Amino acid sequence: MKRLLKRIAASILACIFTLGACGAAFAMEEGDSRVVLGADLNDEQRAEAIEFFGVTGEEIPLLTVTNKDERQYFEGKLPDKRLGHHAWSSIYIKAAAPGAGLDITTHNINYCTAEMYENALISAGITDARIIIWAPRPISGTAALTGIYKAYEDMTGRMLDDAAKDLGIEELIATGELAEYIGSEEALSIIRDLKKILDETRHMSDEDVMTRINEIADEYDAELTPEQAKQVFTLARMFEGLSAEEIQQRLVNMAKAAQKANKFTETVQSVIRSIGEFLETIGNFFAEIWDKWFGGNN
Repeated sequence: MKRLLKRIAASILACIFTLGACGAAFAMEEGDSRVVLGADLNDEQRAEAIEFFGVTGEEIPLLTVTNKDERQYFEGKLPDKRLGHHAWSSIYIKAAAPGAGLDITTHNINYCTAEMYENALISAGITDARIIIWAPRPISGTAALTGIYKAYEDMTGRMLDDAAKDLGIEELIATGELAEYIGSEEALSIIRDLKKILDETRHMSDEDVMTRINEIADEYDAELTPEQAKQVFTLARMFEGLSAEEIQQRLVNMAKAAQKANKFTETVQSVIRSIGEFLETIGNFFAEIWDKWFGGNN
């Protein structure tokens, strides 16, 4: 455990001090909201979705996502049976205060978990929002991510960077594919650990990165096929294009996700202690910031 915490702390420091900087995604205005409905819902299902979102009678802009929109991002990357030929999944999104993180719930989604959506959206640069994902019957839910992208762009008036959207899509696919073979929690853990060592992998050869990926999988008693390892490798190289600011935001949101599981305080305090071992002179600074943001003694 201590070795893992040291690795997390080292990665945080590396992200802050060694990576190049570039612009962040545009922010949504707190309180602004959108509903994006699957284009193939009938009138009864549309009404059911709006009622489930709890926005009946509210004047919220309604958008539509089609199977064509979905295939624009996923076709050729997922089996056709996952994509189907209809768009059923629908979403409600409401922008939260800066720093609030993502609060995601799902209903009738059997392929993408809330955690998978969360990680994919963070990688795409979408943070600080309450999101509900709904479908009339159990389905994969891949159209929902496309719908969230569409809502975000409508709310901000700016297009998400294509590379950012592709990164979110690739992460959702890689995690979902792994989850089918090794379990959802293990798949999420492998991808999260990979994010924490981007400062290492960016300087590694392709062969060394593949070796490191398999080592991380071994830590979770998971054996990846060559195809799975290659998929994770592709994702790793995409992650390496992130800026320091973007990675910092992703790490903060990962910490907030731990807070929801009542594990945050202990983890953060341990990370702070590990940071002190690496850079003692600023240990108190990190402790003060973390306590101010997240109430370290609560």
